[in-house]
Amino acid sequence: MEKYKKFLYILKAVIFISLFTSALYFESAKKQRLIILCLLFIAFLVTNMGKYFIKDKKRVYIMSFAADTALIYLIEFNSRLLINYFFHSFYIIVLLEATLTLQLTRGIILGTLIVLVSMIKYIYLIYYKFNLSSVSQMMFFFMINILILIIASFAQQNKQEKEKKDVLYKELLDAHRKLREYTDEVNRLSVIEERNRIARDIHDNLGHNMTALIMQLQMAEHYMKTGSSKTQEMLQSSIQTARDSLSSIREVVETLRGKERIISPEKAVRTLIDEFSQKTGAEINLNISGEVINDVKAGTALYHILQESLTNSVRHGSATRIDVELDYSETSVSFSIKDNGRGSESIKEGFGMKGIRERVDDFKGSVEFQSLNGFNVKGILYLEDV
Repeated sequence: MEKYKKFLYILKAVIFISLFTSALYFESAKKQRLIILCLLFIAFLVTNMGKYFIKDKKRVYIMSFAADTALIYLIEFNSRLLINYFFHSFYIIVLLEATLTLQLTRGIILGTLIVLVSMIKYIYLIYYKFNLSSVSQMMFFFMINILILIIASFAQQNKQEKEKKDVLYKELLDAHRKLREYTDEVNRLSVIEERNRIARDIHDNLGHNMTALIMQLQMAEHYMKTGSSKTQEMLQSSIQTARDSLSSIREVVETLRGKERIISPEKAVRTLIDEFSQKTGAEINLNISGEVINDVKAGTALYHILQESLTNSVRHGSATRIDVELDYSETSVSFSIKDNGRGSESIKEGFGMKGIRERVDDFKGSVEFQSLNGFNVKGILYLEDV
């Protein structure tokens, strides 16, 4: 593009020099007038060609066209002929350049000014030689200049429209690229979120059942040492717990395949507490207040929060009594799981606690872990934000 622009400026300089040389031939200028014409032409050539270096400076660039027009008029004024058509051709070239390179409105204004200045010599011609030929010449060149101005203006308008379309097209491509990046990022985050969900489900289900299984096996070992008849019963219970664990893993897999089992939230919670109490021997008291909302997502999240809390109470706190309170409203469900275990001097959130916090965060809720005379998990899920 830069080479093409440089070539046009060189071609323009060659045309100006050729026209000026031809004009001097018909002028037969000598001595002082020849020097004045040459100096004016050199100034015009420097000003005109200087545009190549000052195009980025808009004001200076516009003023250079005004300087070109003034210098052309001075060159014509020092001509011995009323109309020297070689000099007059300078106006046409400057007119074309102004309308094709400047912004449309500025190009039209400056082009109109150049046309008016170019007509001054014809006014002199009519003044000194008022006849049909002079008027015809003036009208002819005036119409030629106006036609050039209109055509160049239309060309510049089309050029600007094309540039706008190119800019819009580039913006559209950029927006499409960003949209594709956002889509890829959303897909990536969705995969990570799904992985985390699967990890939480496996941890909650398997960890819960494994805790119960370990306690059952420990009890079976104790009964075996004492020769109790309950040994066989505990071993059977342990086998059932192992089967339940396998069933839980299968349920996670089925969920991934889109075959999630639907069960009422209240029934799921009661079944969880009854089975865990049977398997671990812990006393679990459940108190549900308010009308239970049949929301599958919230019910699933609450189920896993209870599951992890019960498991932690028995596994880490060696609790024998756990009080579970659920309070439902139209827009939220509050929960509290408090045990009589040994608690903890300093609470360090492991994978299980982090899983609880993540589930609560999904519902824009809050959760608090307290260790005072046992351990307490207390929080709230907001159903309206699901």
